[in-house]
Amino acid sequence: MIYKFVLFVLIIAAFSVQSHSGRTNAEGCHTDKVNNDYHCHNEISDSVTTRIQLPPLPENYATSFSNAKSKAEREVYYDYNVTFYCQCDFVFDDIDDTDNDSNTHETMIDALSCGYTPRNPITSSGKPNARVSRIEWEHIMPAYIIGGELDQWKNQENYSECQKPNGKYLTGRDCAYETVPTFRRVHDDLVNLAPAVGELNADRSNFQFSIITGETRNYGQCDFEVNFDSDTAEPAEKVRGDIARVYLYMVQMYGVSLDHDVMQMMQEWNESDPIDEWECKRNLRIKKAQGYSNSIVAELCSK
Repeated sequence: MIYKFVLFVLIIAAFSVQSHSGRTNAEGCHTDKVNNDYHCHNEISDSVTTRIQLPPLPENYATSFSNAKSKAEREVYYDYNVTFYCQCDFVFDDIDDTDNDSNTHETMIDALSCGYTPRNPITSSGKPNARVSRIEWEHIMPAYIIGGELDQWKNQENYSECQKPNGKYLTGRDCAYETVPTFRRVHDDLVNLAPAVGELNADRSNFQFSIITGETRNYGQCDFEVNFDSDTAEPAEKVRGDIARVYLYMVQMYGVSLDHDVMQMMQEWNESDPIDEWECKRNLRIKKAQGYSNSIVAELCSK
């Protein structure tokens, strides 16, 4: 892999040295059900010498990932129904029942508007692939890059609060989300969320962005390539700057560490694909929706 993890790596002593019962709230506080003790975990350390103290959580910040997605739909993208990578038109509610499934409250992509052709129109079970026609909220910087090295992600069976009533455990990602408030905060940051074709969201997975030589177009006219051998994805040139400014924000705001080559590529993408009107408008809406936004974008938009 061509990326490294530092935010939340080894830094979770503040969270993992104690096995608590009870989910933390948005401020990093909770009541330990065993000791009936209410306490908080707001500050984290990403190394022995470096500490990260995030600003107070705004009152209107997302309270869950579901709430974050709702905010993104209703407060940011409500009149900009275009997918991030492929520029496909879509609707949040398929009132025309395009796929004749009687569900008029699902998202629906207009594949003809962008020339999107699915890589896998049919699933391995022989059913139509629902992800080719719906949008999903993509983490531009994958959640795995942010928190995949958390002990809660890798060893969820060590955390009693991640055990379900049936004895099974949450996924590593869900366990980290439930028990590490800082990860939950980064995970739900609207700056890092964008609507994407569901199939692309699945295929991109947690792959890092890169330049793929001699790429094969697997999605029709959509300029997005995935190399499943190298676990990399290449976006279209017209969104590379948008991606770069999100990555640079994640480094600046949360202390995420990137491999030198990735960092250099993001700096180059930032220069080669300048800020545009929608990116500025999106950033203003995000600030209103969650209390803060991408300061890198804000500065560029003010020039």
